[in-house]
Amino acid sequence: MTSHTVRAEFDPLSGVRVHTPGLELWSGSVDPGPNLFDAHVPPDRARREHERIVETLEAAGVEVHQLADDLESGGYLDELVAEYVTVPDEVDLESALDSFEPREKLQLVLARARLEPHPDAATDLHVERPISNVFFQRDTALVGDRGPVLCEMYESVRQPEVPIVRRAWEALGAEFAHEMSGEPLEGGEFLPVGEFALLGVSAEVDGEEVVIRTSYDAGTQLLDAGAVGYDEVGLVRAPLEADRRLREEHGVESRVMHLLGWCNVAAEGLAVVDADLARHAAVDVYARDGDGYEFDRSTDTLDYLEGQGYDVIEVNPEERWPTNFLAVEGGRVIPVYEPGPDGEYRPELNPTIEALKERGVTVLPDGEGLPRGALTNGAGGIHCMTTPLGRG
Repeated sequence: MTSHTVRAEFDPLSGVRVHTPGLELWSGSVDPGPNLFDAHVPPDRARREHERIVETLEAAGVEVHQLADDLESGGYLDELVAEYVTVPDEVDLESALDSFEPREKLQLVLARARLEPHPDAATDLHVERPISNVFFQRDTALVGDRGPVLCEMYESVRQPEVPIVRRAWEALGAEFAHEMSGEPLEGGEFLPVGEFALLGVSAEVDGEEVVIRTSYDAGTQLLDAGAVGYDEVGLVRAPLEADRRLREEHGVESRVMHLLGWCNVAAEGLAVVDADLARHAAVDVYARDGDGYEFDRSTDTLDYLEGQGYDVIEVNPEERWPTNFLAVEGGRVIPVYEPGPDGEYRPELNPTIEALKERGVTVLPDGEGLPRGALTNGAGGIHCMTTPLGRG
């Protein structure tokens, strides 16, 4: 069995994969909407912010893998360049690659670069349908107690990420517990919590399925495939109508693209949730029965968590990413904070972080976390930007 497993989000994080964004980010930075970004993501600022995330993880004792380095270690990068990059015959691409670092090769791949020579001018470099969301490493795979599951992305603009991430896992010698097929499922929906796990799935509105990123049938496919082995798995309906009311009342962005946008755990027994959404999020609980799962009961997410003995920190509706923190182990988390006018940490703007500290949780770095900035304009927080390679 693969060693790349996660029993619970609060177990010690031994390794994590990230991708520090580069050339591929420019398209989404200039034109956010078609690239699924919330707003403009200035590339240099985004890179610097990402480098600070990496520094914080390493200072916490986590082994950090860059996507490019994993691909290079498996001998896949040159193969990907040949597949994704177009150059004229007279260009000596092999010689260029010999001088490039892995990160530089991967930037060409993700930019889907095309070179076009001119006899009397400099060579044109075209960036064609770049793969700009890949710094959100969480979404293309989920990692459970039986190993990684290769996801199927809902949005077509993100589907080219999957074969690249597949090779990165193969470079580590990982065996997939399952590969999704025919139904969309994204890793930002999955929350493993020891004896049980939660998976965000489609909303149900007036009796109709509304898929946001992960379908209900994807959840049952995951269970039927034996990809996880938790005692219980809850399929959590996206609380779409409650989210709409929240946006109207408070003038905020949606939280329900993924489950981790409104629900997370900071330690065993301590959950951080948008309580209003959790009260309106139905959860179908499937219990382990022999080699498979059988439907057991339905409830709401808040009731389910409290029934599992969880103390709940209720987030402020005006905080943007209060639940999208990353636990490096139980009781030690890296969150994103709402900065003041000069980027400073202000307790009154960050009630969730203050509540975590009151419960004895260590907030990294410096008791504050990292400021929300350019990176989070891409529509995700620190949890979204990391994929665990193992916990425990």
